[in-house]
Amino acid sequence: MLKLGMVGANGQVGAELCLLLAGRKDIELVAICRNRSGSSFLRWQGVACRHGRVADPTDAARLLSDCDVVVNSSLAIGTPAEIRRIEAQIIRNIFGYSKAAATIIHFSTQSVYGDPRPHRWIRWRNPYGRAKLATERRVRVESRRSKKPAHIFRLGHVCGGLQEISNTIRTDVRTRTVFLPAQNCSSNTVYTAAIIGAIEQIVAGRSQPGTYDLMNTPRWNWRDVYEYEAGVCNVALEAHLVESVSDSRKFAIAAPVLRMAGKLVATQAVRDLFAKAFAHMPSSMNARAMAWWYAKRARLQIAALNHSRVIPEHLSWVENGKYFFPADTPTIDLLRSLSQRQRASDVSNSWPVDLPDASSRA
Repeated sequence: MLKLGMVGANGQVGAELCLLLAGRKDIELVAICRNRSGSSFLRWQGVACRHGRVADPTDAARLLSDCDVVVNSSLAIGTPAEIRRIEAQIIRNIFGYSKAAATIIHFSTQSVYGDPRPHRWIRWRNPYGRAKLATERRVRVESRRSKKPAHIFRLGHVCGGLQEISNTIRTDVRTRTVFLPAQNCSSNTVYTAAIIGAIEQIVAGRSQPGTYDLMNTPRWNWRDVYEYEAGVCNVALEAHLVESVSDSRKFAIAAPVLRMAGKLVATQAVRDLFAKAFAHMPSSMNARAMAWWYAKRARLQIAALNHSRVIPEHLSWVENGKYFFPADTPTIDLLRSLSQRQRASDVSNSWPVDLPDASSRA
């Protein structure tokens, strides 16, 4: 039986994928979490886990050396410099300590494409997007060095039962507080069912290694997403459509254009350039920059509480994607199939014992 290791199994995406893979007859799941506190939810759901830090070579050997497929859904946190360092260690160890013929699946982000807001002349990448792009390069380098095939999936908004965006949408649907732009926009969403479908294709040998944009197939617009989530709630969707103000007037004459360009350079561009520089500066400066960013984000979130009819910004983000994963099955069919499979499954809350470590390095 094929053994699949899920690194970062205690994260939002990793945990849901583990629950969807648990109990399958063709895959032996190895859920990997840093510690037993982080794995408590999965163990409560009957999913046995291994514990340790994949970034540590000693732990990586006992965690990964018997895995045929390794899915990296881990999410490093900290300053840009810390994210790059930790993710480089994780990638190096995943390729170095998995089986000699292992297949690696790495989750990246649509943030590598830069600022997703519309009407941007230059799509500046934020520090997070640059760090994830650097990790993608590391995956490709390690894949060539180790001769292990690697699939990189650039994920956008991940939807599913444990995902924050789906739960927010379902709450709005139930409370009749859905506000959508009158102009329907395409989304960069992917349901966890579609991620499982992609993993199944790779395991079955029906996909070539490479870097892919993984989204719903065919691509869903935001009303498709809200309609589906309303169906999950068994509630008819009642959406308030809000007209957005056209930005065309801002480009009528040269002076406003110059002012707008100057404002852009003075905020987003300069801030990102400074952030890029901070990634290579001492840790104390990284910490100060991160504290400033957290404080600013908190102020914006608190201010947003005062506006009940504001459309969520991400509903108007631009389309991303260059190299789409060639999915075999439409996402809606995968969701229906997965729902039936879940109803037929029996996952007990038995608090299983931990999985044994890998016996030896492959």
